[in-house]
Amino acid sequence: MPNPIRFAQLSFWFSHARGICSAAQQHPNVNLKAIWDANPDRGQAASEQFGVEFVADLNELLARDDIDAVGIASETQLHGDHVIKAAEAGKHCMVEKPFTRTVEQADAAIAAAEKAGVQVMPVYNLRFSPAHERMKQAVDSGALGKICQVRRRHGHDKYSAQEFDAEKIQKDPVDPWFDAEAEGRSSLYHAGSHSVFWMQWMFGMPESVVSLGAASVEGLPVEDNNAAVFRYADGKIVTLHTSETETRAPLATEIYGHTGSLIQVRGDHPSSKLDFGDPATLMLFDGETEAWQPLSDYHRSFVPPGFRVFDKFFDALSADEEMPISMYDGRECVQILAATELAAKEKRQVELKEITG
Repeated sequence: MPNPIRFAQLSFWFSHARGICSAAQQHPNVNLKAIWDANPDRGQAASEQFGVEFVADLNELLARDDIDAVGIASETQLHGDHVIKAAEAGKHCMVEKPFTRTVEQADAAIAAAEKAGVQVMPVYNLRFSPAHERMKQAVDSGALGKICQVRRRHGHDKYSAQEFDAEKIQKDPVDPWFDAEAEGRSSLYHAGSHSVFWMQWMFGMPESVVSLGAASVEGLPVEDNNAAVFRYADGKIVTLHTSETETRAPLATEIYGHTGSLIQVRGDHPSSKLDFGDPATLMLFDGETEAWQPLSDYHRSFVPPGFRVFDKFFDALSADEEMPISMYDGRECVQILAATELAAKEKRQVELKEITG
């Protein structure tokens, strides 16, 4: 058994920090040592919840030699700065989605990690969902032939709890808004970062994008719904729908090829609360037999044992292996998001090379 990973959590701004700490305490080769948060009350409450030390000074925590790695769940615009600080202190980093708010922040974080020789993994849980791994297998195998059209949705009913009231949403005491733009509060960044990473992982980098967003909640300073259409060099079209205001959504993914189709016929837990049967059922249409068949050769739970994204970070560190999701993957995802934001802002088609160079 390798030496235990001594781990600290940086910030509970994003609620997934609790999942990170739970995973750390449940992992057989991780010791959760300390918690830091810029909000002392929030940090102290988290330290009491998990029974570990609260350290009020970030520099003091990062200077400790009994910390090997950190989880970062701070405000989106601070991810890059916190990776840099942690890397300069020799700490490996697990960073909640999205990786950074801008491409420039991603570049600076990567440069610091490369210089320090530390590992950095962005958190994108769809990469380890068995249903999505099965989709990837079908796509890569050529079973669908040349893929021409893809549609995917990633929606939440996030704002129903605040009665779709813009003021209540922004002043939610559990999750207050301070700078909606910097924090990436738009549906594109909040929900869409998952879909964009899924698309990037499944098909690679697109060639161009058009995007349209709108706020269905009157008075909200950022969009709460977005539709973006991506074109690939081979002519493939991928449409991503993201939402913070969906109540129920029955269909998550459609992939259409010249010789077959792949449909996810249930919602995509946890993005949808709709369940009319078998979790994340996949249906494959074979053009030769002209018949639909269910795919059942994968674990039906969204995140079964051994698939949790936080564990993948700890497992890779324990085995001294490369991260299954790299900081370079995170940078590409941010590039796609930046191009999509630019397309919506300037009301035009944006070529990815405008962002990637």
